[in-house]
Amino acid sequence: MRKRLKNIGALLLLVLFAGYWSCVTLFPHVHRIDGLLYVHSHPYSGPAGNPTHSHSAQQFQLIAHLSLLVMALATLAALVRRPEERTFLFGPFRPARRSFAPMRSCPLRAPPCL
Repeated sequence: MRKRLKNIGALLLLVLFAGYWSCVTLFPHVHRIDGLLYVHSHPYSGPAGNPTHSHSAQQFQLIAHLSLLVMALATLAALVRRPEERTFLFGPFRPARRSFAPMRSCPLRAPPCL
């Protein structure tokens, strides 16, 4: 039962990511208001350069706050995890030690290249 719930959760996250990716990729557009450019994306019908809809100042403020909230939550989620789980890409750093090979004491170097 636990594995089934885990699979359903993974599928829901995949669908959520696919929806977000398609919305960001397929529907970006620009609004020009008072000489400022506002770029955002959401499903709509119309050209990207000159959208046929408009937003109020409160809607633009809501878009900015939601973007900030999502980034803050993502950063907090990455920092709250336990340090041993925070491997990200390469995993924890462990210095290499070779106890089977003695250290050389004489400074040898390769011949110069011509």
